[in-house]
Amino acid sequence: MAEQESPAEPEAGHAQARAILTVEERISHIVGMMEAFEWERGRSAPKLAAEWGLATATVEKYSAEASRRCTADADEVRRDITLGGRKLLKGAIEEGDRAGFRQVAEILASVSGAKAADKIQVGALDAATPGKAREVMSELFGGVTPETKGDADPER
Repeated sequence: MAEQESPAEPEAGHAQARAILTVEERISHIVGMMEAFEWERGRSAPKLAAEWGLATATVEKYSAEASRRCTADADEVRRDITLGGRKLLKGAIEEGDRAGFRQVAEILASVSGAKAADKIQVGALDAATPGKAREVMSELFGGVTPETKGDADPER
């Protein structure tokens, strides 16, 4: 009777997965998967759980920690963008790329907080004037205008 060969790929993956023994190594393995965009939510945890001989919930806990390690905080992102931006600025200067320099400089100014705040106006206020305000108030509350100011009761 001929021996049946099992597919080499699952055994190789299984052996590699079984070789990862510690929790830290397993979390690091998942971090590597996430950084390589190989982690599939809802699919990877059950697959690794089967390979590692663990409960899916355990691997999901490992993946939560791995996700925390992969997710940068605001200061870290600001630092990375600033460092990368400085390299790009230097390259733009060396190549005489004014447009590239301007684009990178705008991003760096925004990230670092050096950029002036953008003025934002809300729809109806764009065309607001004192005359329009008087007109609206007059329609809503009657003829209240600077000319009729003396008619108002000073006791109120």
